[in-house]
Amino acid sequence: MSRPGSAPSGWQRDDPRVARQPALADDDEASVVIVGGGLAGLALAYHLTNHLPASDILVLEATEVGAGASGHSTGIVGPGVGGPVTKLVKRYGRDQARNMFAATVDGIAALRRLARALPDGCELTEGFQLVAASAPAHAGSLRRQAQTLVDLGFDASYLDRDATIERLGSVRYHGALCYPDMALINPWLLVQALRAALRTAGVRIAENTPVTAITGGDPVTVTAGGHRVRARRVALTTDGFTTGLGLFSRNVAVIRTHVLRTEPVPAHLLAQTGWDGRGAAIDSRSFFNYLRMTARGRLLFGGGPALLEPRVDERGIAAVRDRLVRELAATFPALADVPVSDFWSGVTASTFDRLPIVGPVPGQPGVWFAGAWCGHGLALSALTAELLAPRLADGSKPEAVDPTAPLPELPWLRSSAGLMPTGRVGNLLLAGYLRGLDAADKIAPARPTPTTSAGPTQAAGPTRPSAAATASPVGTAEVPPALDVELPAPVAGPPAAVTGGSVVAGNRAEEQQVDVVIVGARVAGSALAARLAAAGLSVAVFDRGDLPAPTLSTHILHGTEDLRVEGVYDTVVGLGVPPLHDVRVRLDDVRLHFRHPDDPGLCPPRDVLDQVLLDRAVAAGAKTSTGTAVVGLRRGSDGTVNGVTVQRADGSVRDVSARLVIGADGRNSSVARWVGARQYLTARSERALLWRYFTGVRIPPALLWHRIGVHIVSILPTGPEDFVVIAQPPERLQGELAGRDVAGFLRHVGSVSPEVAHLAASAEPVGNLNRVVRYPCFFRQPFGPGWALVGDAGHAKDATLGHGINDALRNARGLAAVLTAHWERPAALSSGLARWARDRDRAELPNYWYGQDIGRGGRVTAMEHAFLAGLQRDPRAVGRLDDVMGDRLDADRLLTLPRLVGAVTHRITGGEPASTVGREAVDLVQLAWARRRAATRHAPSAP
Repeated sequence: MSRPGSAPSGWQRDDPRVARQPALADDDEASVVIVGGGLAGLALAYHLTNHLPASDILVLEATEVGAGASGHSTGIVGPGVGGPVTKLVKRYGRDQARNMFAATVDGIAALRRLARALPDGCELTEGFQLVAASAPAHAGSLRRQAQTLVDLGFDASYLDRDATIERLGSVRYHGALCYPDMALINPWLLVQALRAALRTAGVRIAENTPVTAITGGDPVTVTAGGHRVRARRVALTTDGFTTGLGLFSRNVAVIRTHVLRTEPVPAHLLAQTGWDGRGAAIDSRSFFNYLRMTARGRLLFGGGPALLEPRVDERGIAAVRDRLVRELAATFPALADVPVSDFWSGVTASTFDRLPIVGPVPGQPGVWFAGAWCGHGLALSALTAELLAPRLADGSKPEAVDPTAPLPELPWLRSSAGLMPTGRVGNLLLAGYLRGLDAADKIAPARPTPTTSAGPTQAAGPTRPSAAATASPVGTAEVPPALDVELPAPVAGPPAAVTGGSVVAGNRAEEQQVDVVIVGARVAGSALAARLAAAGLSVAVFDRGDLPAPTLSTHILHGTEDLRVEGVYDTVVGLGVPPLHDVRVRLDDVRLHFRHPDDPGLCPPRDVLDQVLLDRAVAAGAKTSTGTAVVGLRRGSDGTVNGVTVQRADGSVRDVSARLVIGADGRNSSVARWVGARQYLTARSERALLWRYFTGVRIPPALLWHRIGVHIVSILPTGPEDFVVIAQPPERLQGELAGRDVAGFLRHVGSVSPEVAHLAASAEPVGNLNRVVRYPCFFRQPFGPGWALVGDAGHAKDATLGHGINDALRNARGLAAVLTAHWERPAALSSGLARWARDRDRAELPNYWYGQDIGRGGRVTAMEHAFLAGLQRDPRAVGRLDDVMGDRLDADRLLTLPRLVGAVTHRITGGEPASTVGREAVDLVQLAWARRRAATRHAPSAP
């Protein structure tokens, strides 16, 4: 009978093992025997192959490789060990605390190195991790940890409540510590990839071989599966299962933690949360929730009270599952109805001081232990394996090796830990202690804080008070326990009467008054500011970032009209951006060549284009402030937005009154969220967007766009000897490129298009590989009382289309025309904005649907190939395809019913079954009608 809660993990269900390795069949011997087939044991064996013949290494696993904590992990790989860094400093001093934390950061790097050395990448991705304050009182502890880490030389940032909501979407938290350097991985794929690599190398692995006894000496004798194995060294990597061997039972507590997994989250529901699905989060309680999205679009959500392993029963497991379902709904209400597909728990070992045990086992010569990872097993075991392997491979006798000599960069080398209560009474005491921590977690959110609350709640969403600055550069830390809290001091002076943003403590400057505030100073914001300022309106532009800086972009500008109308075309070209007269498209075996001698495209680097447009806004009279965050909206008594609260980098705060506040702050617009702008026809791109800049090679002044199979790559010149290479793999495959070096990136590009890779082969890379995944596509309600949205804040297409910059400039021109024509007549202004909104949807819908179609993560369909065949026979149709791709023609003028009939005829006469082709044609017609109905109703999600 299986243990309660011992169900296979969702990872295991997704990719089940084909067969186990045979059990140990006879007595044996080895140089090193590793007991435990989880990540720690397999990684140790992997690194030992650099020091020993693979056949001298034997791994013994009681059941199957990865069946323990490794295969049941969430795959969140973040830094931290031993509790909050503030406690580490008090307990061990600054230098040792720094060494401890640095070792955990090194552990993340060690795991990356391990995963990247394996063939499939194990769904490894990079990201940030938030440690989110579950109660206002916890924010002070996180802030102190942040400052301590800065003082120790580490990098991260503290986010106030509003910035936390912007990053994670959930209104459940009151601030967060954010550290940018972490990783996400599929732990089951990792251990199975290690298993395969070890078998290929010749390492012996025996599964279904439980170890029942170990006797230290020279040699060490291991009794396993009824047989005896002699070894020079033995490494125990059994973590929470070690006490079954009679070892460390008084030093570790074996506990069970829990996680549930949802079905794939629909794109429109994830978009409603406000979270883009990147990164991971844990909260600040002792028994914290932790969450991440998998590479396959499912939400992992863990937490609940840890259960002491000897006291686990089915009723307790069921109660934890119900609790996690409730906590998931409280964190992301929009996902409350997403079905839960899996629930599992995993066993882990923890010490009282929350530090691992890595060292020789007392009284057992030649036997080492590495475990008690205290929930940080992925990073810490990867690092320990690297450092421990050469020690175990040493050819001298066990007693000749000094076991007290510290391993380099491993500050917790030790052979034991503080004593735990044991026996029946001890288990009762430990269970009571765990229940007490859980009770403290529940009390903490109810503790009042002396900060002054915000003003009235806005009608469209909750008020979000905070006592923290939005983003100050600080360090990283593990989750603090709930008992490590301190109530923040009262805010001096009166609070800001803002809604939808932060109540910010700090010196408040005199209020500024303008006609229009624009939040966001990139393409749409700067272009709009220039037009409004030139018309005589007073305009203030704020941007959180220190511009110019790179941002999500396909970089392409189709044609010259938009920049000529803005008056900056000559400036951009004068900065060395070459006009692109040629567009060369390849769709599998179809090649198309478009010439634009009189209306070339451009590919300006975003820092160049943004700066040029920002300079134009300043020249027109707009007041621009970069590095200045808008942290909230101000409202009148009737709910009309009438200004903003801004915070400079030095922490000073001021209010700015305005008749109109315009959000030009991108797809994840704070303004849109604060006003509750309704989002409709929402989808998530099925493709990732990755790009890298190169220099030192002059390439032809042409856009090359190649779609081969499921992959898309392109190359565009950005300067005389500068260019950008873009890859747009299906989102499910983007992990193959995660963290790759330049050669790896170009190998991927070359596997799709040797022509593109050849052009880039001898160039020098500039900067890092940039990546965006699971970005949203949508329309949003673009205006309301005192506010409007422009550019990507109001409407965003799939980036595969490459229309974003042209769309932003066109949308800004339309809004500027309405505002300048009707500014002094409120009634006319209201009707003008309504027309602008209708015109925007009507103009953008056809190519929005086209973007969804070409942004699919699959291959070009048979019907699409038939369409292309028909287009190639009609030169005028080829020209129309060029116009659609160049954002000069609506796609529905190209994808017409007669052309569908022609494609159907072409396929049937080519020998395809009429019934199959007919069904596909009917499906396309039905999809077109469904999209039309969805657009009319402003349906939440896109068909």
